[in-house]
Amino acid sequence: MSRSPRISIISPSFQQADYLAACLRSVQDQKGVEVEHIVVDGGSTDGSREILQRHADGLAWWCSEDDRGQSDAINKGLAHATGDVVNWLNSDDLLLPGALERVARAFADDPDLNVYGGRVIHRSAQGDHVFEKLNAVSDADGLFIDPVINQPATFYRTEVLREQGGVDPALRYVMDLALWWGMLFRHGVAGLRFDPVELALFRLHDASKTTTSMAGFLDETATLLHQLATDTGCRDWAALLAALHDPRPGLRRIPVREDHVAIVPRMVMHFVLKWHGTIHQRREFMALREALPLLEAHIPPRGTWERERVAALREQLRVGGWSLFRLRRKLKHLGR
Repeated sequence: MSRSPRISIISPSFQQADYLAACLRSVQDQKGVEVEHIVVDGGSTDGSREILQRHADGLAWWCSEDDRGQSDAINKGLAHATGDVVNWLNSDDLLLPGALERVARAFADDPDLNVYGGRVIHRSAQGDHVFEKLNAVSDADGLFIDPVINQPATFYRTEVLREQGGVDPALRYVMDLALWWGMLFRHGVAGLRFDPVELALFRLHDASKTTTSMAGFLDETATLLHQLATDTGCRDWAALLAALHDPRPGLRRIPVREDHVAIVPRMVMHFVLKWHGTIHQRREFMALREALPLLEAHIPPRGTWERERVAALREQLRVGGWSLFRLRRKLKHLGR
């Protein structure tokens, strides 16, 4: 793509009048790039419609009507998008000055680029701080196992989204992760670029899903991994995920092949150790006690992190049962 690409920004929104105008201005103020902004509001009753009407001249298309949630809104916007590059920017987030000019330059310079990403600034009640983590294209396994998806700062070639049918409308929390894995399992790790530059601001506030719904994020991630494990014949890993979570039916399947068999267990193992490495519930205790030999047998040769996490699990599980585990934990908290 030698010419400067047209960029489509889709903003799903619902009851975000406090932030919507700032989001719209952050897109309208982008310079040196052809951009279309599409806003899909889910029928808000907080004044969002009036804000959109005031900014209508700067929007390529907008609506305010009932929908089936964020994923449905993104897909509705994608149907109206005409850009070569696309991303969604939630209405409580912002693009930083110059962000889209940098994105356009990256895609114009590399006709084989599928994804371009940068960093985000997290804004919370404590102030702003740069989230430093970024994908490394040299770490192919890490892109599958522990990806860093700075969603408002991650831009896709539009055809990559469209070949997947947009985002999965059944997902409420991890549509960006499902899109990412779908792209990797289709195209591999070629065509990716990430620069250590801030492109967007991501708000953390009391009403944001990131703040209020961690269990939803984990359940949906476990469901995606359960499907991958099942489809690659990794039955033990699928059983472990089903013991820890309740995989949901009806999600779009991520395409996997026989040559993906080796990476899927590592993806599952990382998820389990990251999010269940400290036991809080009886369900975790029972599932991980059963799966400990599986985890111990699959520690990578150079897996220092995995070895430490499995050792910590082994220490937690060395008691005879759940009641003794709870007693030991209570005594530990009491300092005895």
